[in-house]
Amino acid sequence: MLTKIFNKGQVVIPAFLRKKYGLQIGEKVQIYEEKNRLVLVPVKEKDIRKIQGALSKYNKNKILTKKEIEKATVKEFTKKYI
Repeated sequence: MLTKIFNKGQVVIPAFLRKKYGLQIGEKVQIYEEKNRLVLVPVKEKDIRKIQGALSKYNKNKILTKKEIEKATVKEFTKKYI
């Protein structure tokens, strides 16, 4: 399927895929890189609540950098969805 990247990096998810995965306007998706591909995973509010404390095991009593947060988030999401 071919789509286009618009201003500000916006990408249109085709209607049939939004319907298939129950995606609504304003919902969140996790995007990460895996094996030289971008992977988009729908994230429902209930899933966000389940992993709220997941980053605490990564902080080791220090403030995480943006890169560390992204790495930990991808690791936690891939455990659940892959």
